[in-house]
Amino acid sequence: MRLWISAVFVLFVLVQFYQWVKGFILPLPIYVLAGAFLAIASNYDKGMSRMISASGQQSLSASDHQTEET
Repeated sequence: MRLWISAVFVLFVLVQFYQWVKGFILPLPIYVLAGAFLAIASNYDKGMSRMISASGQQSLSASDHQTEET
């Protein structure tokens, strides 16, 4: 009898938790922050310093190219 009561109680808790999760909506800024975190985490092995220096070199080479044309 205790097994049945325990099983019904666990099933009830699981159903209630599922309904709560189904109705749970996160605000948009949480999604934006989560997306930014995933982008940083997925590119972490490339190294932030190399990404920053690469973008800096691209902007410098673009500005140098524009000054050479004039």
